Amino acid sequence: MRYGSFVLVVTLAGSLTGQQATDPMRHTFLQRVDDYVALHRRLEGPLPPEVVTADVEALFAPRRALAAAIRTARPNAAQGEIFTPAVARYFRIVVAEALREGAIEDMLGIVEEENVVKMTPRVNADYPAGASIPLMPTSLLAALPPLPPELEYRFLGRDLILWDVHAGLIVDFVPAAIPATT
Repeated sequence: MRYGSFVLVVTLAGSLTGQQATDPMRHTFLQRVDDYVALHRRLEGPLPPEVVTADVEALFAPRRALAAAIRTARPNAAQGEIFTPAVARYFRIVVAEALREGAIEDMLGIVEEENVVKMTPRVNADYPAGASIPLMPTSLLAALPPLPPELEYRFLGRDLILWDVHAGLIVDFVPAAIPATT
């Protein structure tokens, strides 16, 4: 009986250690997202709102103005500022587990089928013109940290991007987030 209790305590301690290891990564990511969104909101506030119109230039003017303001405020933005290397490893694990648990065997095939425009993501770049916006599986979205309405997760090839929906910009990305085995 004593041996069984010892094994239970060791097992519980091991699982708590694993959980504690991911919490700082999630917290780091969410703090960096909050910092970005505060900047986004500060820059978007004084801009004119989007207006539904047949004039394409007028329709996209607020989006272009916000994108320009964000690029000016983050001129040296680079991959890894929000998805730090440790956070990127955490996201790769979360994505792999969510795909496995959701029985999604060919996520890359799904992404590639929907997104015929090929592009390597770059921070502060526009989301590719003409690219579809593949839907994220519900099981995957449920596993990822929640985002404010200004941001969404998307895939470009195997890379998970953090997309500023209002500005149309790629904020950061996790290279090779979709495991090669899918």
